[in-house]
Amino acid sequence: MNRREAIRATTALLGGVLITSNGFLVACSREEKPAAPAKTGVLSADDQALIEEIADTLLPTTAASPGAKAAGAGAAINLLLTDVWEPAQAQRVVDGLKQFRETCKSKAGGEFATLPVAKREALLRDIDAEVQGKGDAMHLPEVDYFILVRDLALQAYFSSEIGMTKARRWIMVPGKFVGCMPLKPGQPAWA
Repeated sequence: MNRREAIRATTALLGGVLITSNGFLVACSREEKPAAPAKTGVLSADDQALIEEIADTLLPTTAASPGAKAAGAGAAINLLLTDVWEPAQAQRVVDGLKQFRETCKSKAGGEFATLPVAKREALLRDIDAEVQGKGDAMHLPEVDYFILVRDLALQAYFSSEIGMTKARRWIMVPGKFVGCMPLKPGQPAWA
């Protein structure tokens, strides 16, 4: 047998195997793996909905700009807590939301989401007054959860597209740098 006959025989053998059997193709295919459950992050779905309601009460929809709920603040806060914040602070927020639910039931007589806007605002003002009454809240051994939630709401809203473009004045490429720019009353700050 010479080289040409050996190549023909090998080609015929491999071609026959490939044509008549799908074993080679099956071996190269990928197995379907069951989808892993989606990771929701630090906050449960209920906690995310609650923190979004709190953020929307702090930063409501106005004639000039949409509110925190429209900006998707709940998902952004969950992402910040999961990926950016220290686990101890994230756990403080989760524990604080449990405390907040208890406070809502005791002071307002119901779930936060079911309360009218005026009662929501009054409840948040009362909680803020309690926190401010403790003194310099940012330098306490353990920062109060409400300060963390408020900071998260502001950070999530003003880093969103809606917060940057609708709530603040935003120009993609400003002209020259002007360090001291006068603002008229009611004019939004620059992003």
